[in-house]
Amino acid sequence: MIKIFNILFILLIQTFISSCTDTNDVVNPGEKPIVEAYLAPGHSVSLKVFTEIPYAETSEGVSEPIDGLTIKITGSNGKIFSLKSIGSGLYTSDSNEIIEGAPSKYKMEFEYKGRIVSAETEIPEKPAGFNISTHQIYRTQVDLSNGGFPGGPGGGFGGIDNTPVELSWSNPENVYHFIAVENTEKEPQQIIIPPTGSEFPAFRFRFTNEPLLGTHNNIQPQSLEYFGNYDVILYRINPDYSALYQSSGTTTQNLSTPPSSITNGLGIFTGINADTLKLNVGKN
Repeated sequence: MIKIFNILFILLIQTFISSCTDTNDVVNPGEKPIVEAYLAPGHSVSLKVFTEIPYAETSEGVSEPIDGLTIKITGSNGKIFSLKSIGSGLYTSDSNEIIEGAPSKYKMEFEYKGRIVSAETEIPEKPAGFNISTHQIYRTQVDLSNGGFPGGPGGGFGGIDNTPVELSWSNPENVYHFIAVENTEKEPQQIIIPPTGSEFPAFRFRFTNEPLLGTHNNIQPQSLEYFGNYDVILYRINPDYSALYQSSGTTTQNLSTPPSSITNGLGIFTGINADTLKLNVGKN
């Protein structure tokens, strides 16, 4: 489940690299580390730390990984996770050190450039009442390797049945959720085979456009690019993740700093919880 959120690190870095850091008498522009961590029940801790790039009109900065930090995470039950630096800005806990379920809370601390960087979060409740309208859909494979376009009954891109797969869940507290769809096949077959010598962009992950406050969403069959089994994952997320996601359009033109609850740092340190359903895409 956690590997899906590795994709979101691209969004996080782009958000903070393209932003302008406010003038601050305590922390100079460019001196705040960017932190990314999503704490999920039943999983060990995985945390990334990269450098911030301050706004500069004359140069394009590059965010670099920060290794060798001493990072401690403490749970509300007193358990301490001492994270190991394994390179490329990644820090992990031992595989047998796992996050507890709701309503546990966690605090992170480490020192960077003589300042204590810290943040706190809590693990939300698991999503409730998650349902899917069907666990099986079918697509027609389209082979463009010899050029031209397929025709006849069932032709077209991926078959004629594009009935959305409906997702629903309970949300009486009107809290934020997020949907991800992941193809779990080791060697998935493409639904549309590209022309010889060409490649289509490959996306084994699919996400909703933004965090949701409602109770329904759909999967469009034509958005799925492979046959086989999928995990359909409904995440319950905290408001800080939603605020960061919604600020991803921040640019140097509007001179605003993306929101962050990290003291002396930027990024996100947040708890998540999830439920997973199965979907199979068969071949007509």
